[in-house]
Amino acid sequence: MQVEGITLGIIGYIVIALILIFIIGKLIYVIPTLIIVPVLGALVAGFGPGEIGEFAAEGLGGIVEITAMFAFAVWYFAIMRDYGLFDPLVKRVINTVLGRPAFLTIGTVVLACATHLDGTGATTFLITIPALLPLYLALDVNTKILAALAALGAGTMNLVPWGGVTVRAVASLDEATIANVYNPLIPAQIAGLVTVFAIAYYFSQRIEQEQEISAERRTELVQEAISGDEVTIDAKWYFNFLFTLVIVAALIADITSPAVVFMVGLVVGILVNVRDYDRQRDILEEYSSDVMTYVGILFAAGILLGVLGESGMITEMANILLLLIPEWMGSYIPVLVGLIAAPMSLLFSPDAYYFGVLPVLAETAEAFGIPGVAVARASLIGQMTVGFPISPLTGATYLLIGLADVDLGEHIKFTFLWAWLVSLVMLVVAILTGAIPLI
Repeated sequence: MQVEGITLGIIGYIVIALILIFIIGKLIYVIPTLIIVPVLGALVAGFGPGEIGEFAAEGLGGIVEITAMFAFAVWYFAIMRDYGLFDPLVKRVINTVLGRPAFLTIGTVVLACATHLDGTGATTFLITIPALLPLYLALDVNTKILAALAALGAGTMNLVPWGGVTVRAVASLDEATIANVYNPLIPAQIAGLVTVFAIAYYFSQRIEQEQEISAERRTELVQEAISGDEVTIDAKWYFNFLFTLVIVAALIADITSPAVVFMVGLVVGILVNVRDYDRQRDILEEYSSDVMTYVGILFAAGILLGVLGESGMITEMANILLLLIPEWMGSYIPVLVGLIAAPMSLLFSPDAYYFGVLPVLAETAEAFGIPGVAVARASLIGQMTVGFPISPLTGATYLLIGLADVDLGEHIKFTFLWAWLVSLVMLVVAILTGAIPLI
């Protein structure tokens, strides 16, 4: 016998609670958790295997395009990285620092933002931290600043359409697309980047005031800390650079499917840079583990979303929230989400939040006449700056602090308020530009 109404909503909340417990407590890995928990919940609610299969198929159908985009974007940017697209920028940052070491903080943000074009924190931190850590140590600059600025730069850039949190946000709502979630947030992202550079400038001034060694000695120390490797910019590099700009422009302009953009991009990128058949295969296989991990998560999320949505659980969960939220507060749900999304990211992993909490918040907002995608935008504003480079629930955070040799607690304490400031500035701009409605 199938349950309905409040009882179905309560089962939905139990499903979400179990998912949060299993993922946050690291009891079961995210992929099996997102599959088995909703299936068991649907069985408890009285749905049969055939119905659950239909729910799952519906959810998987809605997740295919965003999953394909993510997979081919990872492959594309991996090739661009391996064939030197980011190398000149790394060298330019180092050369700039040689002239004025206080520019180190500005260079850190530039490097973190540029290397985060692939949307993966591991790439950003593996390039940025090892490249700049010797300079920080040579100048006796606190490496917490390095970790903080790398996190802020990468966190703000993480809003790119192929970034992990944006992919999750779009995948979690049926009505969400790259165009209606990301494009309205472009002014807010620009404001966030300006704020991050302002924070970097503040730290540069602090470093200038605290430095007690001579400028000549600082330059000597920096020169000793870096390698003298030359970076060659040839015709192939210019092609990769211009072609990447074309891909990003096509994605923002929404002229075709984002998945098709990166599929074509991968074909062109690999044919131009890798002519040998065996090498082409090796490169794709080399990064297939990164691709398949996230593909597995997204497909598992499709099961969760299909079961919650098609069974009616999300609707009943939202109805329960409607009974609890005062009428006057309902129209401000996106703003409230934007205000608390940053601290919430310390409690929820991206998977738990976007695939468990966001659909319920969006459904509730729609009951008050607010588009669900507005809640997605508000979530991104807070979740991206804090959620992946600071939260103890994301693997990239541990990579960052490990490379920078910074304690997790110190990193959170030092960086969190700066990150929240960036998200609040972005929230204000999003409100002023209409991306986040006030009513």
